[in-house]
Amino acid sequence: MITYFSRHLQVLFATLGSMIRTPLTSANTIAIIAITLLLPTLLYVTVKSAEQLSGNWQGRPQISIFMEADVTSQEAELIYQELQLHPAIALAELVSPQQALAEFRTLSNMDYELDFLGENPLPASIVVMPDDANTQSDRLLALKDELSKIEGIDTIRLDLDWTDRFNAILLAVSRVAGLLSALLGIGLLLIVGNTIKLLILNRREEIEITRLVGGSNAFVRRPFLYYGALFGVFGAVLALLLLLGAAYLVNEPLSRLAELYQRDTLLYSLSIIEIGVIILVGATLGWVAARWSVGRHLSRIKPQ
Repeated sequence: MITYFSRHLQVLFATLGSMIRTPLTSANTIAIIAITLLLPTLLYVTVKSAEQLSGNWQGRPQISIFMEADVTSQEAELIYQELQLHPAIALAELVSPQQALAEFRTLSNMDYELDFLGENPLPASIVVMPDDANTQSDRLLALKDELSKIEGIDTIRLDLDWTDRFNAILLAVSRVAGLLSALLGIGLLLIVGNTIKLLILNRREEIEITRLVGGSNAFVRRPFLYYGALFGVFGAVLALLLLLGAAYLVNEPLSRLAELYQRDTLLYSLSIIEIGVIILVGATLGWVAARWSVGRHLSRIKPQ
């Protein structure tokens, strides 16, 4: 077992040394892989940031509950306290008839007309915000039906149009990101595969000699597989560094936008697991591309 791992370490360091001796070719391949991985990663971060934004008070749908006209302020307060304890409701705000009239007066600029009304025609209302687990349309409708059965509530208004549009946009962007990732993954396989092909052709004589002295296919294939995996790893790391640079460039305008939404940040931060997955995806794609290219071209090289 020790001999097995030592041989792999020898091949690994030999491959690294070979990449260092051809810096221009290696850097070119790594840069192409990095850009290929960067595009779907950017889309992923964009989608996650949008989902993160939709989870705050301004981003989640609101349910406006209007009391019956004869409900007293004490009864409205009791209904408000009941809604605060509801497990599906994250936040609630009680709006008295006086507050509603003052807000309407400010927004409508109808001071002169409102003075002729005499009595305040606006009822007490409660604005509630569902928690993150109840923002889907079907659960919101079920919550609306449940709240409408509370005595003292007259009407409930739930505007789902913007929520459905926002979710539809997120779904479309997610599908585009998935399709683009698949296409770029195929392109990455072709790029790494072509690089491995050139490496095989450049080492043709070495491969022929190795086979003449009894080298197995696995022994001949091993360094090229390391080439592909290392290209993928270094390309993924460079993609993450480019992503960090892009985040730095947009941090200032996003910070100003975050203040408007009363949040610390709008930009989604990748977790350690997600970073590891990106590096693993790069290494796997590089290894698969190398394995495919070696399988195609190595069989054509036979000792003379």
